[in-house]
Amino acid sequence: MRSAIAYLLLWLCIFLTKAQEETCTPGDDTCIASPKPNRKLKATFQNLSPYRADVHFDDGRFGNYVATLETNGEKVTIDSFAGHRFFITRHGVREGLVDPSTDEQYFFTVKETNNVDDAVEFTLPSTAAPSKTKCKDRYPVCVNEAERGECTRNPGWMIVNCCKSCDEKEGYGKYLDSKVRCTRERLNATIPAWENGSLDALFTKWATEDKYKPYEPRVISSPNKVYNAQHEGPWIMVFDNFLDDYEINDLMKGANFGDGFQRSTDQGSVIAGSGEKEKKISTHRTSSNAWCRRECEELDGVKRVSDRIEDFTGISQNNYESLQILKYNVGEYYKTHHDSSGGKDNSVSGHRILTFFLYLNNVLEGGETRFTNLDISVEPKRGRALVWPSVLNEDPTMSDLRMYHEARPVTKGIKFAANHWIHQYDSKNENLWGCSGSFA
Repeated sequence: MRSAIAYLLLWLCIFLTKAQEETCTPGDDTCIASPKPNRKLKATFQNLSPYRADVHFDDGRFGNYVATLETNGEKVTIDSFAGHRFFITRHGVREGLVDPSTDEQYFFTVKETNNVDDAVEFTLPSTAAPSKTKCKDRYPVCVNEAERGECTRNPGWMIVNCCKSCDEKEGYGKYLDSKVRCTRERLNATIPAWENGSLDALFTKWATEDKYKPYEPRVISSPNKVYNAQHEGPWIMVFDNFLDDYEINDLMKGANFGDGFQRSTDQGSVIAGSGEKEKKISTHRTSSNAWCRRECEELDGVKRVSDRIEDFTGISQNNYESLQILKYNVGEYYKTHHDSSGGKDNSVSGHRILTFFLYLNNVLEGGETRFTNLDISVEPKRGRALVWPSVLNEDPTMSDLRMYHEARPVTKGIKFAANHWIHQYDSKNENLWGCSGSFA
């Protein structure tokens, strides 16, 4: 009986829906027919502004990236539906492009057309520009996010993207200026991890103490070629038994959380005074990466790895960047680069002083880590950790220019790896307060 009633109700809904659909007389251009359920429409966006622009689908919160438009009048056409709304930002960041006469951000809503083969066209005009109002909300949802306490839980991102609401709620408007927001004193990042001589002491401990023997340490390179090193030069060591299968499996599992593997990006130019940096696709490396954050960091195997590195180095995990999990397919590479900046680094977290690089699988062919100035190559091996410093033992405020390296192309199979970059000063507070340049 119940199934019969449900069946009748279903047909009644279909009948009423069809009865309500509006039809148009042929040739009546003033009439717009009601859209058929789930019918796709085409939406075309054109950029006439002097700014590279990103198109985002408005999901009612912070939007989903759809496409990038160059500055030469480039067009892009996408599938959409009536009622969908989109907004435009400056490429690589979330800075909205506005109408200078009203200071209102451009939003475009897809409306029904008589001819479903026609694309609904939207044009970002040549006058579109970033707002001159510095402390403003980029999203309608900012007010609610501030009320939920996000300005204090996630201050860096919120200050840049929801400045007006965070100023009204917490008085944080002054922190939009990165010179005010991002100082070591304010972020309590004044104690360095290494003093002069700390580097030599740490690697010597790894090479000599029994505690580390189960992890199968080998000295690849060392000053004066001590401890059976294969080469004379700066410290480079491997631990051939650093990870077990359980830990590797959790790292691989964690890579699929969040956005999963994405094409590797670099940071571009700084946007205004907020410290926001453009995110752009890397031309220097062709790998994909996933950042191990939130749910990934809570996996037991992942915790064990980070805790072990902390125990090995004696450096707090507050100085670590999140684990980066990497994937290289055949032909993919990372050209010669240095893990830290040249000379001194006056950023809040300072230099990346140490890299812990973890190999998660055996690569059939290729994929070596090669130190280009030293002519030293290390092959990928499942469970192996490769460790090297990026600064000088006698002065850890200065980068060691001998430590340039590359990821050689994979020629057969696939390569999975992960790494922790360890900084001289607290890195977590730097990221929390949006002082590393990444907001998008």
